[in-house]
Amino acid sequence: MPLTSRSIDAAAGRVSVCWSLPAASDRVWWGLTSPEALPHWIGTVTTGEMTVGAVVTIRHAEDYSCTSEILGCGPEAWLALTWKFPDEPLSQLRIELAQEGGATQLDLIHEGLEDEAPGYLSGWQTHLFYLEHLLQGRPLPMEEFWQVHERLDRKYRSKRL
Repeated sequence: MPLTSRSIDAAAGRVSVCWSLPAASDRVWWGLTSPEALPHWIGTVTTGEMTVGAVVTIRHAEDYSCTSEILGCGPEAWLALTWKFPDEPLSQLRIELAQEGGATQLDLIHEGLEDEAPGYLSGWQTHLFYLEHLLQGRPLPMEEFWQVHERLDRKYRSKRL
């Protein structure tokens, strides 16, 4: 599994995850921004589009959606957006990509999570695991997300990176 590092600063409400994805940066960018790709690893776009200044709503589960404003991007290089579920504080997400041979290093930093930070670390690890499988042409069933989440959470809790 290409998780290369992860960290949590619960006091600051920040998590970071670095993941090496087996695809070129243009393909990873497609996975991060395409309405066709997003349902396979994070959720379904119900309003908006992934363009700077747009407000996008992504349904993660029935009656549970996240609203984000796209703050900026450098295609195939970085994406910055706000992140807001109805029952959580407004937070900020930044994803940076760096091509490394045939792979792409994805660095994710999610800030402003307050008390939600611990849950987000394992959540992002699971979402990126799903993204990796999508990019390999082997998407995982979203119905199994929480079982995979639990398994990965147990695995990473017992492992130091």
